[in-house]
Amino acid sequence: MKRLSGNTLDLEIVSIGGLPLFNGDLEEGGDPEEVKRFKDLIKHADGVFIVTPEYSRGMPGVLKNALDWAGSITHENVLDKKTAAVIGASPGAQGTALAQVQVKQTLAACGSFVMSQPEVFIGTAHKRLGDNKVTDEKTIEVLESCIASFAEWTACF
Repeated sequence: MKRLSGNTLDLEIVSIGGLPLFNGDLEEGGDPEEVKRFKDLIKHADGVFIVTPEYSRGMPGVLKNALDWAGSITHENVLDKKTAAVIGASPGAQGTALAQVQVKQTLAACGSFVMSQPEVFIGTAHKRLGDNKVTDEKTIEVLESCIASFAEWTACF
């Protein structure tokens, strides 16, 4: 996505694997340092563009954890009134349809303005992606359309 977005979007890949497990008791003492850095990145971004796989017909636990931290109202919900888009890829035929429903539901609960169209569910990803890039021309067209739509969506807010 970063490569395909060119000058349309300035995408930054944010690692979420190092965030501690969300815990309201831990949060009472203030956001942990890793969480503060993560939330600052979102806070200063114009929008959030999430690319997710699907695990066991749902969003990965690490993504739900990150969204719980970002959307927590105890110290600051950085997803509130933030534009968001969700796409994903999976080796399964359905792509990430079920995971995206969960991600969009969580984002909406946090007050994000979630882009509803175009929906991008990349199924049989192993046939469309390789060597860290998209290899299928039709998929490239769909992704470029999604990038343009997200730029327009974000400009509305």
